[in-house]
Amino acid sequence: MRSEKRAHGTVGRVADSSLSDQPLDCKAWDKAWRAFLAEDYVSSLKLTRTCLDRLESGDPAPVVLVPDPGNPTVKDGVVLCARNLFHLERFQDFEVLHASAGRWGMIPDQMPELEVVQLAFAHKRGEYMQVVEKTTVFIDNHRHALPPVIADYLFLRGQAWSVLGDPGSAREDVEAAYSVFRVLNRQLDGARTANLLGVIAFRSADYREAVQWFQRAHTLHSHLGMIKNMGGNRLNIGIAHYKRGEFSRSFGELQAAARLLEEVDARQSLCRVGIATGNTLRLMRDFVGAREQLMKAYEESNSLMLTREEALALEFLGDVHRDEGQIDTARRYYSRALAIGNSIAPSGDIVMEVLRRQGECLELLGRQSEAVPVLTRALALARQQGDRFEEGVIKRVLAATMLGVGDFESAAQYSRDAAALLRDVGGRHELAIVLLLSADISVARLESGVCPDPSGLLDDAWHDSMSALDLFLKMDVDFWILKARKALTNISSLRSDAEQARRMIVSADRMHGAVQRRLEAPIVHVSSCMRDMIQLTDAFADSEEPVLVTGETGTGKELFARRLHNKSGRRSRELVCVNVSAIPESIFEREFFGHTRGAFSGADSDGIGLAAKADGGTLFLDEIGDLPLELQPRLLRLLQDGSYQALGDPTERFTNLRLIAATNADLKQAVADGRFRADLYYRLKILELRLPPITERREDILPLLRHFLEDVTGGSVDLVQYFSQDSLDLAQTYNWPGNVREIAMVARQAHVQLASRGTVSVEVGDTAGEPLHLTGPQVAAEGTRGRIVGRISATPTGRSRILLALTEADGNRAKAARSLGVSRSTLYRQMEKLGIAGKVNQS
Repeated sequence: MRSEKRAHGTVGRVADSSLSDQPLDCKAWDKAWRAFLAEDYVSSLKLTRTCLDRLESGDPAPVVLVPDPGNPTVKDGVVLCARNLFHLERFQDFEVLHASAGRWGMIPDQMPELEVVQLAFAHKRGEYMQVVEKTTVFIDNHRHALPPVIADYLFLRGQAWSVLGDPGSAREDVEAAYSVFRVLNRQLDGARTANLLGVIAFRSADYREAVQWFQRAHTLHSHLGMIKNMGGNRLNIGIAHYKRGEFSRSFGELQAAARLLEEVDARQSLCRVGIATGNTLRLMRDFVGAREQLMKAYEESNSLMLTREEALALEFLGDVHRDEGQIDTARRYYSRALAIGNSIAPSGDIVMEVLRRQGECLELLGRQSEAVPVLTRALALARQQGDRFEEGVIKRVLAATMLGVGDFESAAQYSRDAAALLRDVGGRHELAIVLLLSADISVARLESGVCPDPSGLLDDAWHDSMSALDLFLKMDVDFWILKARKALTNISSLRSDAEQARRMIVSADRMHGAVQRRLEAPIVHVSSCMRDMIQLTDAFADSEEPVLVTGETGTGKELFARRLHNKSGRRSRELVCVNVSAIPESIFEREFFGHTRGAFSGADSDGIGLAAKADGGTLFLDEIGDLPLELQPRLLRLLQDGSYQALGDPTERFTNLRLIAATNADLKQAVADGRFRADLYYRLKILELRLPPITERREDILPLLRHFLEDVTGGSVDLVQYFSQDSLDLAQTYNWPGNVREIAMVARQAHVQLASRGTVSVEVGDTAGEPLHLTGPQVAAEGTRGRIVGRISATPTGRSRILLALTEADGNRAKAARSLGVSRSTLYRQMEKLGIAGKVNQS
């Protein structure tokens, strides 16, 4: 221990070696050193000065020609005083000590041990480049002599490099310092160096290495009996464990840290333990315990005036509210944390983390266009700081944001990047979350109807969700385990349905392929409103309650009815589709409920009705508003208890069916007019799907047009082969009163015209008589191509060019920009100007 208690060796020349090398009183020195280890710097400073003052009182000390290297000297005492003053942040007193070093037989400008302390003060003031420059001069000048004090210069330069965002240089310097300190048996400096190496590894998201260094620091601190430092090391280990998704181990380490720190009443460190414990409990979904810990830590940070800890407590309290679904409350906490973070370091880690959280909240609120610039700034800060973990999390949120605007290609790319980063750093919890998101993205691409390889996407989704489940099982958090299992069950069902459909299509192709293809028709979309509608449809599918599907003509009501059936537990039984308005009122009763032999003229045998045919399955009644008024009570009875009577048979019959009704009429007005029963209306609208018209999902127009052209051609098509760019621009502004059905008609007409006469000239008109004239590129002459008569301007906007390019590039903006012959920044500006969904400004 004697070598540990000695101050660092010097390369400087001393004015009076007999004085600077004079030994100090060993017992007094031992007390001063122990006070320093206990972080009682005031007592240590007082005791050290007492040792030095004794040499100045009375007769001069005897000359020691050959000092004992194991005894502390005057020089050691001066350096220990300097270190105490540094920890007490008394820079002016240090300056006095440095200037008066001559009284102890030392030349101040030639004392590198004191210069190290001076540079440490500069580091504390944020003068990092000055520290790098001055330490580099000393290291370069003494690279061959290698005096022991060079380790302190290496440590200080590495510390500065770490703050400046150069973890490679930082690690190289600090590892070298650690080796020298270990050779010199300077355990205290070796411990603080090991801790710094842990911090460097932690900031680089190398949590496994960080834990190893923190454990080494803990071992060295335990040898020195430094309980507070031991608690700090256990705190750091606990934080590294929860970053890796090892919540139980994290909680255990944090509890151990709290016990150590309570022994020495280290309130500041205990406040930090409380924050880390609260966040760990949040990750374990114990929101009550998390809130209690974090509120206590927040109050303590206020009391101790710890601004960074205050910001962290607010940040994690926001996380608790966000995870509970209280997004607005979470955003208020984040705003307060951000204000503090900006006051500490505008480009620091707190600002980066809070920006990511604010972006995530905006994404959860459906405000994706606002989330993107916030997340982009957070991503730039993460890259600047070399925080790969946070970079991975930010990319995970960007993936969710791109999914929200229907940009599946960008969403998939962000999720792949996020998974690679998080897998590399060992962030299991966030990796599992991004794998679940990747599965959702694959399913969304499948549901969009524009996917070229459905089976491949389902396989990817299944593997991603299985991997996520495996990780969540290891973390033992019920919420995430259940969520992963639900996703896996859904994807397994989709795979089973896809395989069954494939077998049916193979069989159907031999007999009635067109009919089967219609049954399996996808709901083509890229818009967020349609994706929300599909998710709501899937949520309704498992219910046995009737569903009312409303929307304008041609919005796809039958497609949604089929999806409700195919996603339900009745999918193995029949879906019976009936257009109510197509059945004459005179025969509606017998068609619906069936009849017995002789029930009417020509009834030579019993007839099964629609109610019996749909038994065990689903009955879809389109145009329910046209149901005869006298039959409405019987339909209501059927819905209530499944009973009905066939025509000509007084016996009560029963059926087990699920009813889906659709209409483009205003049933509420029909009830007011007495044309529709109120009791039936309210029974039908327990679950309601209101399908948006095409005017509310204009970004779907070009994908739909391409889909219908591919459907009639049987292969991939390029829209510009059929239509001029100006025509496609106008198609985006047209009202499409027939909605999707009208787009399908235009596609079929364009295909027939191009195939038969080599040109395209399609004209459609809305109810106001204002036609839309769409022409092919080869007849797009000046003044005649792509014109719309009446209220729609003929000035081309460029909107369809961009949407077409994005569609052809599957949402890849870089690829779309190349095809348009413009830069990405130009494309983004034009998208923003035209209000195209999903605009993004990537760095």
